[in-house]
Amino acid sequence: MVRWVALFWGFVAFFPVGLNYTAFVLLGVTMAWEGGLGERLARLRQTPYWWPAWAFLGWAALALLLGPHYPETASNALHALRIVLTLALALALARDEALWALRGFVLGLVVSLLLAGLNEAVALPAAPVWNSIIRYDGNKSLANAVQMALAAVSALLLLPALGARGRVAAALLASGLLLVLVGVLHSRTAWLVLVLGLGVGLLHRLRGRRRQQLVALAAAATLALAAGLLLPGVKQRVQQGAGELASAYQGQTVHMDSSWGIRYRMYRETTAMIAERPLLGWGIGGWSTQWRQRVDGPLTEVNMPHNDFLWMGAQAGVPGALALLWLLLAGWPAAWRRHDLNGCLAAVALLAMLLAVLGNSALRDASMGLSLWFIVLVIQRLASQPQPLWQGLWPGAAALPARR
Repeated sequence: MVRWVALFWGFVAFFPVGLNYTAFVLLGVTMAWEGGLGERLARLRQTPYWWPAWAFLGWAALALLLGPHYPETASNALHALRIVLTLALALALARDEALWALRGFVLGLVVSLLLAGLNEAVALPAAPVWNSIIRYDGNKSLANAVQMALAAVSALLLLPALGARGRVAAALLASGLLLVLVGVLHSRTAWLVLVLGLGVGLLHRLRGRRRQQLVALAAAATLALAAGLLLPGVKQRVQQGAGELASAYQGQTVHMDSSWGIRYRMYRETTAMIAERPLLGWGIGGWSTQWRQRVDGPLTEVNMPHNDFLWMGAQAGVPGALALLWLLLAGWPAAWRRHDLNGCLAAVALLAMLLAVLGNSALRDASMGLSLWFIVLVIQRLASQPQPLWQGLWPGAAALPARR
């Protein structure tokens, strides 16, 4: 049952957050029902995330106990707990269970591409189940775009290690994902994941070969420049963001539709919150109250700072933000030390999560924190094994060595 629920969670990563919450609860229930929790706990303790998770929970609990309480305290505390529980569920999976979760993700990816293509052909009617896939609207669309960018980078990096059929499938998948990112889900964060992820992945694979590294970096820089200058959707959003940022910096009124302008104001005010109370912050749930006291008009409706480190820093002080950073990057040393594709793919997945957290509330917002975070952790779980991460992912997958 755990395998089937893991498959379900991977599949619904592209669909409404209610389905992700359903998978989250079902996975915990089925793990408890099937037993073997001692073995799962032992597996979890062997990961590099064990102590960072306790540090994050411990400091958040301290801020909760010693700090003031607000109307948003309960929901923010539950979100912090959900971040760690998602990690625990993903990393407690056995390898075959994690592989089923990744299969579900690939199936969801293919269905999402088909839906996006079908919408371009016949214009699908508006429906909550696929709105975030066929048009860019809200954080769920952003999560889908980032997940697609991560999948595209991973497919491209996998090409040299696959057999003939696998290379064709990976190339077609990457091409389809790039088309969706260009024409539908033109997220700036997704393009950062695409360009920087490809660059970091190539650096990981080409360590010790300086000339090839320079060529790879030049290619990634060229791709970034081409995306910014030639792709209409990306170019328009970058120009719009730059204008919003300049206006906000000059002190002009920030409007609700000003994405980068609002971020500038949020980051400035939240940094001031942290500077005023650097040790324990303003208390769990305190960001919204403090924000409403520092802004006026429609800006008071914003309920998160679109940067999870600032979110934790404002509510639990600098130690809270550092604990979250430790939690997020706990797997990076092991991924970078490995000289195989497993380490490469794990590092790229963590980079994608980091970029999403820096520019959006990718952990605090369940729309991303129950899909992208889960998939990134599944990749970490599979990458920690000696066998190739993709081995057994699809029928006939070549059992090639991960170390190349």
